[in-house]
Parts: sequence; C-alpha cells; structure tokens
Amino acid sequence: MYQLSGNEFKNLVKREFTTDIMTTDSSVTLPDVFSCQTKSLRTTDFDLLNFYGTFNEDTRVNHFQDNTHVSLHFQLAGSSGAFISGMPKDQSMRQGQFNVLNCINPTSSFIFPKQQQYEYMCIGLKTSFFNEVLHECGTPYQELIARGEDMKSFAVFDSPMHTNAFQFSALRLLQNPPIANNLKENYLKSKVKELILLCMNAYSTNSNQPVKSLNNIDIDKLKAVKNYLSINYLSALTLEGISREFLLNEFKLKKGFKQIFGLTVFSYIHELRMQHADSLIRDAKLNIGEIAAILGYTSDSSFIRAFKLFYGQSPGKRIVSQIK
Repeated sequence: MYQLSGNEFKNLVKREFTTDIMTTDSSVTLPDVFSCQTKSLRTTDFDLLNFYGTFNEDTRVNHFQDNTHVSLHFQLAGSSGAFISGMPKDQSMRQGQFNVLNCINPTSSFIFPKQQQYEYMCIGLKTSFFNEVLHECGTPYQELIARGEDMKSFAVFDSPMHTNAFQFSALRLLQNPPIANNLKENYLKSKVKELILLCMNAYSTNSNQPVKSLNNIDIDKLKAVKNYLSINYLSALTLEGISREFLLNEFKLKKGFKQIFGLTVFSYIHELRMQHADSLIRDAKLNIGEIAAILGYTSDSSFIRAFKLFYGQSPGKRIVSQIK
C-alpha cells in the first residue's frame, strides 16, 4: 500500500472559509500510483469540494489535520475508508452513500482502494451556519445542536445513508450552477441549505428512530427487501411480487419502506438503475440503445429523458464531461 502524509494531501484538499467567493482547481499525479483532481469553491459559511481520482495502487493518507466543520459527505463513485479522531468507528463509504459528520479539529487517515473511478463531493459547513439551519427546523433537531455544542466529533447516522434523487439533483446543480455570476453565491447558499434539509429529512425517517405501526419483524423484512432490491434492481419488479416474496402486505411495504429509508420502493430501484447506467456510460463499451435495453426502457428517448432528469445532463454530455 502506498503511504502519503497528511501535509502532502492537504495541498490537494485544503479547506478554508473566505470572506469572498473563491474557486480553485488542483491536480497531482504520481505515475503508476494515482492521479487526482479537485475543484473547490469557498465562501463565508461553506466550502464545496469535488474530488476525482484514479488509484492504481491501494493508497493510505496518514495524519491529515483539518479545521472544525460539519461535513455533508457524498460518495458519488468508488469507495473509501476514513478513520477520524473522535469517531467511534471507520467511516467507510460506497458509491451512492452519504453521511453528515461533525468534525472537531479532526485528525484523519484515509484509505483509497485500487479503483479506476473515484469521486466524492464534500460540503464543509461552518458549525454556526449548520446550527442556524437546524434551529429553523424546530425541536426534533435540538439534540444535534446540543451534541455539536459539546465540541465532540460524531456522525449523524450510525451507518451511511442512501443518497436519493433529490440530493443527487441538488449536487449536480451545485457542480454546474445555471445562474449568472452576480447571483451565484446566494444561489449556492440556497442549494446548500436545501441539501442540509434533505439530509435532516433522512435523519427524521432514519431506521434508528421509532417507527409507528411497524413491529420489529416488519422492520427486519423491510431491511431484507432493501438488500434484495440492491441486488435485483434490473429485474422486472412489482409491489405485489415483492410483498408475496417477503410475506409483507403492500401497505406496509409502500408506507414502511419510505418511512424507514426516506424514499419509495420504486425511487430506490430507479436510483440504482440510474447509477448502473452511469457506470455503463463511463465504461464506454455499450451504446445508448444497449444501455437503455439493459435498464428496461422501450426507447432510447425515454431513457435519455430519465437520465437527464436524474443527473442534470444527457448521457452524451455526461460522456464529454468525463473525458474532460
């Protein structure tokens, strides 16, 4: 495993809050080991960091020191591990997952397994900005504010959550804001706030919270349904068939799944299919018609519309952006 010091890594992902909006691009390549690029945008209350990489060897970053912040961390492609001071366990994430991390002067080690396509997006928030949004959300979120005021690091979710279509849409608009420069900072702030609210919605429906009308057996079945869908998402699926397979009535399947996981059964299936489509497009071995057929679309145009709605750009533009 290739070892990298935290100071070397900091040159690539330096975090700081600024009084004026500022953007920077960075890149570093170590032949036969890794190639990484970052795009960052910094403001008074938050910073946006996009990190892309190709790792030809397993790589570990040691002793990376950062400033106190709240991190909305979204794993968009690939996987990684993170050992963060104050956190009780490894904060590993896989593609399509997110978590909210309260980091107090963190010292971290990161592990990047060998992989060809790695991407994450981190929205680093000033604690005061995050708490301001939570205060507006009312009583259910006062516990999180109190935990942050204790000046201890913690993860909002015990395990990473599944990123939903609304979060993906907000992330893509943050990456490519469709707005004039003089309006950009206010626009970005509104989208960041939107992402905080979407994450807090997942917190309120998280399976660790009390679930009304569902017993432990129902909850175990719904978790089994989610695992089943994560493997069989390309199959022809119906609520009736899933209900019969898991001996769970349709009402509990529909309402319970959304209550626990924050999205409907078919929203979850759709996200998995779109992520698979994106992987196939990145691989560039199949044409659009073949990919549409794999995902079960009867026409190329219907697949292209669905893909553009999910990712904010057509498959063709997605391919071009990957080349760039």
